[in-house]
Amino acid sequence: MPDRNQLNVGDKIRILCVPQADLDQREDELKRGLDDAGWTADTIERNIAVCPIVEIEEIEVIEETRLAWYSIEFPTDSAETAEIHRIAIMDDDSWEYVE
Repeated sequence: MPDRNQLNVGDKIRILCVPQADLDQREDELKRGLDDAGWTADTIERNIAVCPIVEIEEIEVIEETRLAWYSIEFPTDSAETAEIHRIAIMDDDSWEYVE
């Protein structure tokens, strides 16, 4: 199993699935009727469908937790803008290294 703590800027990974914590969060938010319920899980599902291979862009350490961040860009109806999301790798079972 890969270790997210070993990721570095420039590493390429394949997103395999939505982390269980994000799926659980979506289910809870849907039950509570929140606006944008499941936003993170939905975004990761779109990411997998469009372009599952991403590049780590930033490493951030917050209170001894090492987060590896990547961005995903989705086209919009306007040729001048794009929908951009930054996502942190939080689950070692949801991705794999790409050689």
